[in-house]
Amino acid sequence: MKALNPTGTGKLVLFETNYGIDYDPIHYLVFVFLGVSGGLFGGVFCQANFLWSKTFRKYSIIKNHPVFELSLVVLVTALLQFPNPLTREAGDVIIKNLLVDCRHPEGSWVCEQEAMVDKSRYYGWLAYGTAVKLILTIVTFGCKVPSGIIIPALDAGALFGRLVGQIIPTSSPGLFAMVGAAGFLAGVSRMTVSLAVIMFELTGEVDYIPPFMIAIMVAKLTADALSSEGVYDLAQTVLGHPFLDPEHALSIVRDKGLLVEELIPPPQTMREITLDVGPEYKVSKTILATKLSQLKARGLMDAGLVLVDSSGMLHGYLAQGELDFAINEAGVLVDNEPVDLLDGVISTFVDRTPLVICAKAPLEYAVELFGKLGLRHLIVIEEGSSRVVGVIIKKRLVVFLEGLVH
Repeated sequence: MKALNPTGTGKLVLFETNYGIDYDPIHYLVFVFLGVSGGLFGGVFCQANFLWSKTFRKYSIIKNHPVFELSLVVLVTALLQFPNPLTREAGDVIIKNLLVDCRHPEGSWVCEQEAMVDKSRYYGWLAYGTAVKLILTIVTFGCKVPSGIIIPALDAGALFGRLVGQIIPTSSPGLFAMVGAAGFLAGVSRMTVSLAVIMFELTGEVDYIPPFMIAIMVAKLTADALSSEGVYDLAQTVLGHPFLDPEHALSIVRDKGLLVEELIPPPQTMREITLDVGPEYKVSKTILATKLSQLKARGLMDAGLVLVDSSGMLHGYLAQGELDFAINEAGVLVDNEPVDLLDGVISTFVDRTPLVICAKAPLEYAVELFGKLGLRHLIVIEEGSSRVVGVIIKKRLVVFLEGLVH
């Protein structure tokens, strides 16, 4: 690694530091304070970014014109960051500048400011930079061009940590910038052990793993007290990803006494998502194409067709993705020939043994099946007759559970 010089700096890791300064027991209080500050930063960021994504990005001019949104982001970033000498550079360069050890300044602007008698302007730039990083990261995270969350959070933590380090004359401010960066990123991402390892890998400072661990754990506890979900969990909610946390979902439904029948679709929906296979298990390509268009009209890409006979008994499940491929891929199906769902080309796409659940079963049983088995769909059958009366897809279940919470 030393010979290859991957960082271009002659150092083994990206932000390698070597303060050579031990910290005193009293400094643990400062590490705790940096952790609390990082947790507050992360909690405020997560909630503010969630509200920003749910409101501002729903306006048609923003939703339908992503280039316009990005142009606004670039303009606001330039106006807010360029006036500050600390935030003019790229994100990784900002961190390097803030982690500098001023015993060996090497022409550093940061060290020049810290050597001055009147540091009030410098303190203002540090505080201003922290606030701007919070505002800009709230605005940029989740936009059409990925703007990242790790480097901006590290930048904000390093700016704040360097500011806190100014009031502790016995240690290098870069030490507190390093710990502050870890605390702020922990507040945003809620990572713990992995983040401590990442900070060690980035800095190469094995002696400062305990401060990293303290700041990270305090930041996570503080941020969890403000908002139980981290930025990535909230982003999944905004994007509509069908992520199901089994433990959280079970806590929602366990005491409500709900049954699976609560999720049975209306009759019109059932007519569209079921397919009568007939006695010979053959249907025309036209019928399949019509059913596919009805599935697509619902906007649920993980839906599918429930295969039943004239009595409503279950014979299989055909997912929308496989059906779309069979219909639209040239040469798979012949237009004027009936499609054999039992032995034909498309038969390999048919799940002949989909999992089922009784309509009168407790809803928590369905939640456990989805959570523990990783299901994408679950067929609902009538009590006593075993006739198909509904189907639950994961996204529909997640939306239903969110409705119970709100």
